[in-house]
Amino acid sequence: MQLLKKRGILVFWILLLADCYFIFNNQEQLRIFTKPLLIPILLFYIFLNARKQHYQTTKILVLTGFFAAWLGDILLMNKSNAFFIAGMAAFVIMHLIYAYTYYKFHKLRIGKSQEAFIAAVVMFFFCFMLFRYLNKSSEFTWLKIPVGVYMGAISLMAIMAANMLGAASRKYNAINFFLPGAILFVISDGTLAIQKFIFPDESFLSIIVMISYGYAQSLIAEGFSKVLKN
Repeated sequence: MQLLKKRGILVFWILLLADCYFIFNNQEQLRIFTKPLLIPILLFYIFLNARKQHYQTTKILVLTGFFAAWLGDILLMNKSNAFFIAGMAAFVIMHLIYAYTYYKFHKLRIGKSQEAFIAAVVMFFFCFMLFRYLNKSSEFTWLKIPVGVYMGAISLMAIMAANMLGAASRKYNAINFFLPGAILFVISDGTLAIQKFIFPDESFLSIIVMISYGYAQSLIAEGFSKVLKN
């Protein structure tokens, strides 16, 4: 346990790189030994570093959010559309929990949060352009609604992460962990959508997805760890 408490992020990255190695070598069957362990390692890291009798509500939110992420990881290991939708649903829950937790850290004040407004504009245009691009795929027409819902959830998470820039007490965590994590999540999920609907045979995109996703989750885990430690 001391290893995960002090070097949990390093252990996570070793496992993540092993997972990417299996993708690169087309050894998908071996990923059952790597991918399902990624999120649990981050959870142990967070809670081993958290203060014991403090932030109980936030701990529950973090636990639930990362559990949803772990469930999404498992579901997306199956390539069928049914599992893809179920995996998206799990990650929608995760994004909404992250967004609510960020909101608890710093309330959104309409008209007073320029950072959140800028993030909302950026996410609107990003999602609009990505939606138009994916619309070239015939398979995408069957999944427009769930993908649209997912885009709304990840946009809300990114907006709430940007909103924390307006709080002096949370600005350090927002700049160094939560906002970069949100940006990497957008990159990861955008790449995943492009791979699934436009370039399904480009395996190198899977590596980009996993690296950006893993980096995002590790940054968010470090951010939560620092909040719960203080």
